[in-house]
Amino acid sequence: MEKPQSRGWELLKSALAGHNQAFELLMARHDRLLRYLVYKHRPSILGYSDIQDVVDETWYQVLLRAHRGEWKEEVRFASWLCGVCLNVLKSRAFRPEPSLEAADPDCDWEPLEQVGMHDAEVAEAVAQAELLEALRECVAERTERERRLYEMLYVEETTKTEAARRLGCSEAFVRQKLLPKLLDALKRCLERKGHGDGQ
Repeated sequence: MEKPQSRGWELLKSALAGHNQAFELLMARHDRLLRYLVYKHRPSILGYSDIQDVVDETWYQVLLRAHRGEWKEEVRFASWLCGVCLNVLKSRAFRPEPSLEAADPDCDWEPLEQVGMHDAEVAEAVAQAELLEALRECVAERTERERRLYEMLYVEETTKTEAARRLGCSEAFVRQKLLPKLLDALKRCLERKGHGDGQ
């Protein structure tokens, strides 16, 4: 089985070589992913930290582990990153909030399995992370016109009528030609990257 290729690993290696812009790009590409993961599991950190705190600590841990050589390039970068983030969440689930700890040092904190961090949810989040990264890579391979259409319809949530107007073509062309071609190409691309039937 071939080792998964990931732009994320390339950017991380470039960042370790001293290219700050590579790390900035790496963070920008995965910011939404980490926020999704933290938001999904936020109850498990008992309101101790806001989402940005967890995301920032995740990137700190990424750099720390990378400098120590503690990475798994045989897996997709997004999957590894989610694992780092989930470990941050786990550590915070067991870390009492300072003000509460001071008020009641004998307070019993719930074990991790009782605050929502279940294996099935972790697997689902990691799978979603890998799919989002693969989809991003597939979209990047398309033509500029197709990328614009994807962004308008699925990021900005623009109507097909408005998208057609901005692209300078008819709505019928978007519905019957451009969009079906784009979706079919993305489906086949996802299949090549090992994401089931590309759904």
